[in-house]
Amino acid sequence: MAKKRNENLNIEDLAVQDKTAKKKQEKELKKQEKENILKEKKKIENKIDALAKDKKAAKDKESKKDLKKEINKLKKERKEIGKKDTYLRDIKKEMNMVRWPSASEVVKYSIASLVFVAFFALFFYGIDALFALVKDLIN
Repeated sequence: MAKKRNENLNIEDLAVQDKTAKKKQEKELKKQEKENILKEKKKIENKIDALAKDKKAAKDKESKKDLKKEINKLKKERKEIGKKDTYLRDIKKEMNMVRWPSASEVVKYSIASLVFVAFFALFFYGIDALFALVKDLIN
C-alpha cells in the first residue's frame, strides 16, 4: 500500500515537473515571438524613416503624395503585425488552462442550483401570500 502511494507521488511529481518544463518552454517561445515581432516592426519603422526623408527631399507634389500613401500603408502594416496571430494563440492557451468540470460535478452543481432556486421561489411565494393575507385582513 505504501509502495503504491510512493508510486502515485512519483507520478504526480513527474507530472508537475513536466508542466513546469512545458511552461518554461512556452515562455521561451513567447519571448522569441515577441522579439521577432519587434524586429519586424523595427524593419518597417526603418522603411518609414527612409520614405519620410525621401518625402522631405521630394520637390513635386505628386511624388510627395505617393510617398505619403506608402508611409501610411507601412504604418497600417506595422500596426497589424503580431495582433491576429498572438490573440488567437493566447485564446487557445487560456482555453487549455481552463479546468472543465466533470459530468458528475455538473450534475451535482445543477441539482444544487435548482434546489436553491426552488427554495427561494417558495420563500418569496410564501412572503407574497403572507402580504396578500395581511392586505385582505386590513381591507
